[in-house]
Amino acid sequence: MINMAITKTLCSYKGMTTRNIKVYLKDRMAIILSMLTQIIVLGLYLLFLKQNYVNAVTSQLGELKSLITDNDIQALVNSWLIAGVIGTSVVTVALNSLSVMVSDKQERIDFDYNASPIKGSTVVLSYFSGAVINTILISSILLTAGFVFILLTGGFIYSLTDIFSIYGLVILGSISATLILMFIASFFKKNSTLSSFGVLVSAAIGFVIGAYIPVSQFSFSVQSLVNLVPGSHVAAMMRNILMTPAINNINNALNGIDNGLFAENIKDIFALKLNIFENEIDFTFMMIFSIAVIILFFILNIASYKFSSKRKS
Repeated sequence: MINMAITKTLCSYKGMTTRNIKVYLKDRMAIILSMLTQIIVLGLYLLFLKQNYVNAVTSQLGELKSLITDNDIQALVNSWLIAGVIGTSVVTVALNSLSVMVSDKQERIDFDYNASPIKGSTVVLSYFSGAVINTILISSILLTAGFVFILLTGGFIYSLTDIFSIYGLVILGSISATLILMFIASFFKKNSTLSSFGVLVSAAIGFVIGAYIPVSQFSFSVQSLVNLVPGSHVAAMMRNILMTPAINNINNALNGIDNGLFAENIKDIFALKLNIFENEIDFTFMMIFSIAVIILFFILNIASYKFSSKRKS
């Protein structure tokens, strides 16, 4: 009997998760809205930002520019772009995927779930799993396209360690963003409200994680504020993995002439390390912070589910 109950629960969970994934993927408008921020980032980069950052890198090199190829500089700024695109993607796709959950509330489909023998925890978990899978899928496609873009524009091939690490960060960022946004979305009852919130998130996230302008260009007080947002840490870790090989290539080409000064300056300019209350934090702290946020919002989501269940009963 116990095994049969577990099997039924797993079948229900699998079916509902599949349904949530398909509902999102069939909604072309939702996918377009998920990609809107990435399109803006790419457009601004190609039209305005790219040459500015190429010039910034060139100015840092000074008279040593003759030792570096244009492809090396292109690879450096292009890898910064890809980190920004993926950093925003894990947030916007997660949020739009959760529209399925809010839509079910609006259409009273959740009432049907409550009247069925399916456990409420199974329903909630299916929303979470569907949003995470959608986010990983879309963001991984964008990341793969980004690797191809870097290679075709004169870049280099990343090591397998770097490739697996960045895809791992996509998974980490997808889980983190989904848990945070799922907790917030649980308070919404209409898709129109979620859409309005989504517009604000899409407009702000590019600035918060440094996809438009590196956060190092902000004042220390503003840096502290935006760097408390979990997405900033995920994006910074992505920048570390994607940009470090390009920085090392240029540093190796300089062969120690500048005593590593160029590499340190570039890391500061493009915010490979974050400042919180004027304290510099590294990759290890970012990872610990991100995992801590996942644990925190996992607990908050459980508490929110139990509270809402008591109100319905």
